[in-house]
Amino acid sequence: MADQTNVVETIARQLVEQCHREIEAAALALAGARAILESSRWLLARWEERRRADAATGGLRLPAYDDARAGMFLSVPPPEPHHRRRKRRAS
Repeated sequence: MADQTNVVETIARQLVEQCHREIEAAALALAGARAILESSRWLLARWEERRRADAATGGLRLPAYDDARAGMFLSVPPPEPHHRRRKRRAS
């Protein structure tokens, strides 16, 4: 019975240590994300300015975007028929 208790305690200790390692890794990831967020506040502020400036598109503009076609379907021409080439006869 004592051997079984030792095995359970060993497994529990390993699981607890693994949880501690994962919590430490998560804390490092959160610290890194927080640093990135703090350093990019200027970008978030700029995006907010652009969003307010153009509420219709959310401040996002694609270079080739055509406002007139924003809500319409674009027509696609049908494919051109392929002409079959005739095989030449050997003379």
